[in-house]
Amino acid sequence: MSQFATKLRTHAEAEFGASNPVAIENWLGYWSSTVERNLSILQFFRSKLNLNLKGKRVLDVGCGTAGLSQLVTGEDGVYFGCDFFEKILEFGQAFTADLPAAARASLVRCSAIELPFSDSSMDVVIGFDVIEHLVGGDSWQLRFLREIRRVLRPDGLLLLTTPNRLCPFEGHTFLIGPQFLPIPIADRYIRWLRPQFFQEYRSYAEVHLLKPGRMKALLAEAGLSTLHQFPWCTDCESYRPVTRSLLQACNALGLGWVVFYKFQIAAVKRESVREMERLKRLVRNESFFPEPGLRGLLKKGMALMARR
Repeated sequence: MSQFATKLRTHAEAEFGASNPVAIENWLGYWSSTVERNLSILQFFRSKLNLNLKGKRVLDVGCGTAGLSQLVTGEDGVYFGCDFFEKILEFGQAFTADLPAAARASLVRCSAIELPFSDSSMDVVIGFDVIEHLVGGDSWQLRFLREIRRVLRPDGLLLLTTPNRLCPFEGHTFLIGPQFLPIPIADRYIRWLRPQFFQEYRSYAEVHLLKPGRMKALLAEAGLSTLHQFPWCTDCESYRPVTRSLLQACNALGLGWVVFYKFQIAAVKRESVREMERLKRLVRNESFFPEPGLRGLLKKGMALMARR
């Protein structure tokens, strides 16, 4: 058994007790799929961008178990992972210990709003589902994005994912609508239907989802620009005529980002946006197009519930 697998099982058995094998296996199933989950997100971005990691310095903020290290170093990139939580970082250290000896991967414990890296030192910064977990909420989210801008090289790229707060299905609780309730009521609702949420969180107040307008504003305030019109790494011309017309109408009303259940954003320093247009390419593959309506939302919810 690998160091990583051993570390995970030891922690799960201590956390849940030997008398709760179902909870142990569910927990192990989630954390041991770190490479597959990261690969899926990275493949999404590659379907939208010319993304080559060979020789690139890649910073993974909120790296968790450092599953991305295998993907980055496997392409001859240099991986830097950081996380604030010491226990999670121990899992990452066990994972990177199982990598080939030649792999260039290092981990550091730090806050996402105070990155211990030099200005303009990173080619790619990755923040997969991190920004909504910053404990300081809005002010920390802005500091986080400004720190990313600081460490990005002039031609550097940010890959960012986070849920859309306006999406009724909430992916941390696997419930409909807790984000629309006052926190005390949301906590009672979650404890009633999904009590296992509180094995990881003390309160739903720890989840700071962003609305479309605020997500766009934070990027602008941090001096970052998205490479695409929509938060799914797509532009109007990516879509078939009917969908394109609907999205153009939403854009005219200032609602262009509202219809997407999740933000998956590629961004660069504002002054680099023209130069970085070369990263974009349209992909004529419907499997990568978002389904912004009810059908897409239901499919996403069913997939998430199936994993539970």
